[in-house]
Amino acid sequence: MKAHYLVEITNPETHIVTVKLSIPKPDVEKISFFLPSWSPGSYLMREYSRHMQNIKVLSQNGEFIRFSNTAKGTWEINLKESELNSTCESLSIEYEVYCHELTVRTSHIDESHAFLHGPSYLIGLLDYEIEAEIEFRFPPLWSKIHIGLKDISTERSRFIYAAKNYDELVDAPAEIGCHESDGFSFDGKDHHLIWYGESFPHGQNLKEDIKTIVKTVASHFSDIPYESYLFMTHLKKNLYGGLEHLNSTALQFDGRKLANREDYINWLALVAHEYFHTWNVKRIRPIELGPFNYREENYTELHWLTEGLTSFMDEIFVLRAGLCSLEEYLNMQAKNLQRYFEIQGKKFYSLELASYNTWIKQYRPDENTNNSYISYYLKGGLVFSTLHFEFQKIGKSVNDLLDSLWARYKENPAVGVTKEEVLFMIEKIGNKEIRDQFELRISTTEDIDFESYYKHYGMSFDWEESAQPYMGVDLDFVGDRVIVSKVHLDGPAYTSGLNAGDEIISLAGIRMLKDDIELLSKHTKINTRYDVLVARLGSIIKLDILMGKTPRRLRKILVTDEARAKGVFL
Repeated sequence: MKAHYLVEITNPETHIVTVKLSIPKPDVEKISFFLPSWSPGSYLMREYSRHMQNIKVLSQNGEFIRFSNTAKGTWEINLKESELNSTCESLSIEYEVYCHELTVRTSHIDESHAFLHGPSYLIGLLDYEIEAEIEFRFPPLWSKIHIGLKDISTERSRFIYAAKNYDELVDAPAEIGCHESDGFSFDGKDHHLIWYGESFPHGQNLKEDIKTIVKTVASHFSDIPYESYLFMTHLKKNLYGGLEHLNSTALQFDGRKLANREDYINWLALVAHEYFHTWNVKRIRPIELGPFNYREENYTELHWLTEGLTSFMDEIFVLRAGLCSLEEYLNMQAKNLQRYFEIQGKKFYSLELASYNTWIKQYRPDENTNNSYISYYLKGGLVFSTLHFEFQKIGKSVNDLLDSLWARYKENPAVGVTKEEVLFMIEKIGNKEIRDQFELRISTTEDIDFESYYKHYGMSFDWEESAQPYMGVDLDFVGDRVIVSKVHLDGPAYTSGLNAGDEIISLAGIRMLKDDIELLSKHTKINTRYDVLVARLGSIIKLDILMGKTPRRLRKILVTDEARAKGVFL
């Protein structure tokens, strides 16, 4: 079915986009339309239809056509009961969407720009394949629009693009406004860079570094699967994140941090992460993730492949690109490992289970998440590091797995990969023992001796042993008041009954305010009991806490010249 979308932004200060979908009148009694509840790549039911308003269905003659809600975000048009003129050949669905949330998975419109994220504002038709044209109209003071779709405009004053189907249509976010733009060519393909927002002066060559990442990532595959690519970046205070698309990515970062070396390396890893998704996720994908059901959860146990493999490769790409030193790379790994050591939820969730339950866990963290769940980004990346180490022992590499995955995709692009296929590739590259070990690590909660892998290659863990007292809590402050934000599983606070949300009023009868907390490590003792007075739900409660010892921390990973020469990560 041919479909034409008209997208209009008239008054950006209202944060409203108006959409009109025009289609030929189908020869059926009823037809249904929907707005997605979630976005591919971000596995949470976001219920985008909650921002829709003023919905109406009209014939080409302006006649109102009956429709009704049949489920969340889903409507049914009753053509049989509508008194349509016999000459009616087409109909339109018109509506408005409120857009005022600046993330990579939502839409945002204000006086400065519009960022339009497909699933959050473009309806689809149930049981119909569409071939779409989408036209944008926006305030004349806005001078630019960037989107990853094919430009079919015949006039410079119009902005019309084509999509082969609904999946391609909603997988192309648009940035509209007066943003900065630049680009480069690589392998005969145009790569566009756009920047919205502000940053402190930083002296970094973002364009050249992104180009270097593109060259490095692409060199790991036999071909580049797009005609052009678009990096769209929002630089705003406290932003961080990214979302992959078929031939583009949306990135968000705090522009104030680009001048800091460590933060800049993290930014480069984010770029590499999302760009690598061009192959791993947008093409290579679990069999369950496509065709998409945009209205309901799409379950898979393979996010250790989608995000775990990507989280392992992104920082390696920065190293292989020559954009960070081996010491800086190992510093990132030390932080990843320390985060993993601190998360007690690894005792309860395997990677497969964490993947399957991502819809209720990964994107809904709370004060108990670290006690009950493990991220498949974090643990998945670390498990792939052990696989890489195992491959290295027999003269192989994770690069060989990338080759196998890409060859499998090229053989059958329409059908995603299964767990068994990935395990078979690992066994074929390595051996049965490596396969069994990897399968154990994705399907169980068995502890992993990461230190032994690094030691085998001449690297050692530098642990920081502390004699400081330890309560086992994270704290927030409201003014000078001290509020417990998290309680660590099996720590002193946990066993004493301290709760997240408690306000600590006093310790050993002495009032506790923000400045006093900094003194606790100096003036309290390990294995000593203290009376704690807390306010909880309007009541005053007295608890008894036995101070523990601060757990050791992984400070850094040390590397010898011999280990450096082995180039285990290159």
